[in-house]
Amino acid sequence: MNYQFHLSTDASQFNTFVIHSDQNNLFQCTPWADVKNNWEHLYASVTNEDKIVATAMVLIRCLPLHKTLFYIPRGPVMDYDNHELVSFMIEHLKKEAKKRHAIVLRFDPAVLSCKYAYKDRNEQHEFHHQDVIDYLKSIGCRHKGFTVNISEATQPRFNAEMDVTPDYREHLEHKTAKCIRAAEHKGIEVYEGKEYIHDFAKAMHYTEVRKQIALRNEDYFKNLMDVYGDHAICMVTKLNFKKQLKKLEESIKDIQTQLSSETIKKKQKNLLLQQLKNDESEYDKLKKDYEREGKEEVITCGILAVCNESLMELFYMGNNPDYLRMYSSYLLYAKCLDRCVDLGIEHCSFGGIEGTLDDGLTLFKSNWIMNVEEYIGEFNVVLDPFMYKMFDEIYPKVQSLSAKIRGRS
Repeated sequence: MNYQFHLSTDASQFNTFVIHSDQNNLFQCTPWADVKNNWEHLYASVTNEDKIVATAMVLIRCLPLHKTLFYIPRGPVMDYDNHELVSFMIEHLKKEAKKRHAIVLRFDPAVLSCKYAYKDRNEQHEFHHQDVIDYLKSIGCRHKGFTVNISEATQPRFNAEMDVTPDYREHLEHKTAKCIRAAEHKGIEVYEGKEYIHDFAKAMHYTEVRKQIALRNEDYFKNLMDVYGDHAICMVTKLNFKKQLKKLEESIKDIQTQLSSETIKKKQKNLLLQQLKNDESEYDKLKKDYEREGKEEVITCGILAVCNESLMELFYMGNNPDYLRMYSSYLLYAKCLDRCVDLGIEHCSFGGIEGTLDDGLTLFKSNWIMNVEEYIGEFNVVLDPFMYKMFDEIYPKVQSLSAKIRGRS
């Protein structure tokens, strides 16, 4: 093969290769480098007879003592069964990393070890691509191992995903469909557009307060929206107290009128009595919420998603903990999946999950015909053993502590 390595590649050609590969992911398309604008980057590629056969969107972090970190999230994108190509790409990336005094070349390929429906999580699943792991290890790449917890690796090894079909709503669990309807019945309204990014940042702040940790700030979200443009989706849900109180008043009066009918049947009467009880209870709660908030409208939830022509990634979601009973998150997930249907996108990633598959966030995501994707894991080509040991063991702890401190301030 007449392979050629390139440090700079046309963005359009680069992205076309990634999107049409079986390893398509947003972290390896060039816009992600613009989102991570506090890192330097390279759009590296390998060609064979002027045709791209491998790509690597490399993020470069400047470290103290003129050192750097070379990181390739969910990449490189290439045929990992082609050992000649894999060796050629890794060797040239390693050479460039050494030139820039990198302590490590880190990457985690978008190669799955297995994929299965969440409902089948307790069954045995066939493990794929052990040969890829073995070959990468044979050329000097250290395998991080089959990590389970999100905190153990740079990117989660477990990911939640849904294969979206046009009739997906017909296959949702009864509970999920009920929660979507409940959100609409409770007066939750959806607003979409870049102009709602400030409201979205507020929704994310609720999550920061609840978890006592600092996440991304509003400037980061604005930049992400600017970078992706029409391929970015910002949605928030709001509750208007006056409108919903009026709606409940009308509903309560209507039910009372129906109950006063002499021809009403027992079964219908019982259903109406239950609905009346629910509406009166919600009315009392809303009045108290309205008094506490001191404003007519409140943000209950927000979501930020990005897509390319065949994949949508639900990047961030924030929930107002005082209004979880409104099921706003269910409505927003449904709206994003509806958008997938509209755009002909068949795969929607819900993001990383804990490998235990039993934490609260995973349980919420499991309401959506969820598949579990297990990647083969993270690899490191260590170029400066002493500095790498400090970076790998100490730096993550410092980052975590710093985020917690910012979250409490």
